[in-house]
Amino acid sequence: MKSVGEKLRWRQIVFALGVILSVSVAVRSGFCAEPLATITVEAGEHARIDTPVSMPLAAVPEAARGAAFHLEEVTGTGRMSVPAQVEPGVVPRLWWILSGTTAAGKTRTYELLKGAKGRGVDVTRTDKFLDVKVGENKVLRYNHAIVPAPEGQDRLYDRGAFIHPLWSPAGTVLTNIQPKDHYHHVGIWMPWTKTKFEGKEVDFWNLKAGQGTVRFVKFLSETSGPVYGGFEAKQEHVALQTSEGEKVVLDEVWDVRVYNIGGPDKGYWLWDFKSTQRCVADSPLYQEEYRYGGFGYRAAAEWDEENAAYLTSEGKTRKNGHATRARWCDMAGEINGTWEGVTMYSHPKNFRHPEPMRIWPEGQVFFNFAPSQAGDWVMEPGVDHVFRYRVYVHGGKIEVADAERIWHDYAAPPEVQVKFSRPKTATVLFGGTGFSKWEGQGGGQIKWKQIGDAMQIVPKSGSIMTKDAYRDFILHAEFKTPQLPPHVKGQGRGNSGIYIQRRYEVQILDSYGLEPKNNECGSLYKTKAPDRNVCKKPGEWQSYDIMFRAARFDGAGGNAKKVENARITIYHNGVLIHDDAELANKTGAGRPEGPGPGPILLQDHGNEVSFRNIWIVPM
Repeated sequence: MKSVGEKLRWRQIVFALGVILSVSVAVRSGFCAEPLATITVEAGEHARIDTPVSMPLAAVPEAARGAAFHLEEVTGTGRMSVPAQVEPGVVPRLWWILSGTTAAGKTRTYELLKGAKGRGVDVTRTDKFLDVKVGENKVLRYNHAIVPAPEGQDRLYDRGAFIHPLWSPAGTVLTNIQPKDHYHHVGIWMPWTKTKFEGKEVDFWNLKAGQGTVRFVKFLSETSGPVYGGFEAKQEHVALQTSEGEKVVLDEVWDVRVYNIGGPDKGYWLWDFKSTQRCVADSPLYQEEYRYGGFGYRAAAEWDEENAAYLTSEGKTRKNGHATRARWCDMAGEINGTWEGVTMYSHPKNFRHPEPMRIWPEGQVFFNFAPSQAGDWVMEPGVDHVFRYRVYVHGGKIEVADAERIWHDYAAPPEVQVKFSRPKTATVLFGGTGFSKWEGQGGGQIKWKQIGDAMQIVPKSGSIMTKDAYRDFILHAEFKTPQLPPHVKGQGRGNSGIYIQRRYEVQILDSYGLEPKNNECGSLYKTKAPDRNVCKKPGEWQSYDIMFRAARFDGAGGNAKKVENARITIYHNGVLIHDDAELANKTGAGRPEGPGPGPILLQDHGNEVSFRNIWIVPM
C-alpha cells in the first residue's frame, strides 16, 4: 500500500503528464490546422543543397495584408517547422530554403500556415553604411555615404553607393577600394564607361574625367528576416557636363539580398544582386562598344598573379578568359596561407547572356560582366533595364561541381506546384447550388445546365456573367473541356474563356500536349502565351488561380487617363504560368479599358465546357 506522500507524488506526476499531453495535443492540433496552401517542390534534373525557393502567393489574401507565415514540411515520419518569409509587392512572394540535400527527381511537400518562425539575417544601418549579417557574422557592407578620396587625390574620386567590405565566411575582406592603380575602383559597383548623352561623351566609371558619377539617393527598403535580409537603394547616374549643368540620366535601384544559408561552419555565403536602371532624361543614353563597364568587382589587395586565379564556366582562365562569354566566373586567391574565392553568376535573362567579361590578364584581380563588349546599344527613356547576378563567396578553391550546382539553382530553380485552400473570406460564385450570383450576358435568363455540382455551357445560349462588378481580386475557377472527335481542330477544341472585367480573356481550350501559344489554354488571349503548357486531357477537371490588379486611371469617365497597366498572376493546375504579367490593353473581343470595375464573364464559344467551384476574394 502506498503512503499518503507517495500517493500525492503520484498524483502530481499524473497531473504533470496530463498538462504535457494536453499542450502536445494543442500544439499538434495547431500544426494540423487547415493550411492556406499545400506546396510540392520538385528538385527536377539536378540535386539541390540548401536552395532558395520562391513562389507568388496569388491566392492567399492574408499575404497582401501583411500577415506572417511559416511552412510545415510533411514527411513520412512527421512534420517539421520551416521558416518562411513574404516579400511584399503587388503580388506578395513567399521565400524559403529547401534545406539539406534533395536528390535529383525527388519531391518535398509543405503546408503554408500563418505565423512567423525564426530569425536569421539582420540589417543594421549607421549614418555612413549599412551592414548585412547572418547571425553574428558580417557578409557585406553598402556604403551610402560618400567615402572621401585618398589623401592628396582629386575630390572627383569621392564616391558612395558601393559594396565594401565583402567578407568571407572566415571574416576575411575580399574587396578593395581606391587602390593606387585605379582610385575609381570601389569594391563592387556598377557604372557605365563609354557612353554618349546629348551628343557628349559621358564616362560614369573613370571619375577623374569629371564627366559623370553615381550617387546614392535614398533607401527604399531594409529587410531582416528568417530566410533573407537585404536592402533596396535608389541611386542616380549623373552627367556632370551637359549644356544645362548636372543632369540625372539614369535612375537605378539596387536590390541586394543575403540568404540565411552557409556560414562559417559550411564555408560559404550566397547573395543576389539586381540592378534596375531607367533612363529618366528626355534623350537616350547611347552605350558604345567597349571592353568594360557594368557590374564590376575589385578583389582583395593581397591577390595578385602569384597567388590568385580565375576560372570561368567555359574553362577559361586568366590567360585566355578576357572577352570570352560565360555563365559564371570564379576569382580566388590566398591570404595568410588560406585560399578563398568569389564566384559571380549572370542570370539567363540578362541582356546579352552569356555576358562577355573583362578579366585582367596580369597583375591584381579585377572582374567585370561587360555587355558593351558585344557592340553598341541604347537605353531609351522610360524603359527598364534589369541586370541580375548571384554571388557565391566560398572558402578554398572552387569545385566545379559546386559552381555548376549553384548555377542550376539560379538558372533553373526547383519547380513549385501549389494547391490553394479557399479563404474564409471568399464569396462563392458557384458551388453547385444554382446561378444566384450570375446573369445572362444581356441580362436575360441563364440557359446553361447544372449537372451535379457543375454547370455546363449550352452552346449558342449565350455567355454568363456575375451580377457584381470587381476591381482587384483573387479568383479560383475549375473547368473541364469536353471530349471531341479527332477531326475537330484548333479553336474548336473545347473553346471558352474567363473574361476579367469583361476586358481581358484567360483562354480555355483543349491544348493538351501542345506548345504554349497566345491563343491556347492558359494564354492571355492573343496577348501573351503561358510560360508553360500544363493543360490536362479533355474530360479532366482543371483549375485557374488568378490574382488580378486592375489598371489605374486618373480622372473618371471619358476624361480618365490610364497611369498604370493591369497586372495578372495565374496558376494553372497549381503551376505558375503568368508571373505578375502586364496587360497593356484589352484582349481580343474584350470591352475597352476604363476606370470602373467590371464583372467576371464565362464565355459561350459553342462548346460544352463545364465549370465548378468558383470563388472570389475582392482585394
